[in-house]
Amino acid sequence: MGFLQSIFKRARREPYLEKRGRSRLNCSIATEFNDVKGKTWSCRIVDMSENGFGIATSAHLRIGNTINMMRPSVEARVVWATESRAGLRIIT
Repeated sequence: MGFLQSIFKRARREPYLEKRGRSRLNCSIATEFNDVKGKTWSCRIVDMSENGFGIATSAHLRIGNTINMMRPSVEARVVWATESRAGLRIIT
């Protein structure tokens, strides 16, 4: 069982749904990640689903980039990105 799947089994889910119809859990977790160049950035995990999570950050992320989150210790791929938000899908 993956990291996010184990959280979703224990967590109380919020009543709203995202665009694709999957439950999302609102949260606010301060963390850091390393980008492809090895630079460390601070970010905040703002929501989670069973497949990944959304972050708020000042880093300029590109779709398809892989990043290494510090806490939780996972590797994730950028699925969508705007100026200050990004959606990540867990790889490991």
